[in-house]
Amino acid sequence: MSQDIRYQPKCYFASDDYAESFWGKYIYIYQGKGSLRLTDRSLCLEGCPEELEIPFQDIKWISSTNFSLWTKPFGLSRLTICYRSASESKIVHLIPHNSPFDPTWVTSELVQSWLQTLSQVEQLSDRVEYSQPASETTSAGVGQGW
Repeated sequence: MSQDIRYQPKCYFASDDYAESFWGKYIYIYQGKGSLRLTDRSLCLEGCPEELEIPFQDIKWISSTNFSLWTKPFGLSRLTICYRSASESKIVHLIPHNSPFDPTWVTSELVQSWLQTLSQVEQLSDRVEYSQPASETTSAGVGQGW
């Protein structure tokens, strides 16, 4: 049985395909919402129509990217995770938050704390690449959305 390392009851998410679409870039940047759970074996997005569990061995890289300033003029960070699923690369964007009414910098600080927590997980620290926020939205352009 897996043991919880960290839990966030509120988390927005978007697949890379959605995030790169016109709708995802300019109309509504979130594809859905759920909760985020980090266990000693995986990162899990729960409580949404398409629940997702990413085992540590499938994670290729983790970064913190920023939404376009056009979309979020005051800046907003998100966790961007590239992982292997059925022998193809996929990317998911996660935005853990406490309240939709929090200022963007508060949410961005929470995103950074999740990045730091992930970088301290022993099973990930030796083999996963990490990076800090870029100035604009970035997409690796790999795989298909889930």
